[in-house]
Amino acid sequence: MSERLDACEMELEAHRAYIKAMEYALRALVLTHPASVRLSETWQRLLPSIAAKHRDSGGDLFAAAFQQSLAVLTEQIGEHGPGDQAATA
Repeated sequence: MSERLDACEMELEAHRAYIKAMEYALRALVLTHPASVRLSETWQRLLPSIAAKHRDSGGDLFAAAFQQSLAVLTEQIGEHGPGDQAATA
């Protein structure tokens, strides 16, 4: 049982690292997007259907983490345009 738990922990840590790397890549794409207003408008249009599609995809922990992630992405996409130095903080 202990070996299985260790394997699960290692797998979760690997997934966490992958997601963190993707987060930085996404941030770079948002910061350098040439049409930041269109990006923000498109995200705002897609957001309700994204949230609805995954509303019942998992338990309470999934729902809370997913909601928090969408909120952070929405803030980052709508907050800064290309070249905005505040976005790098």
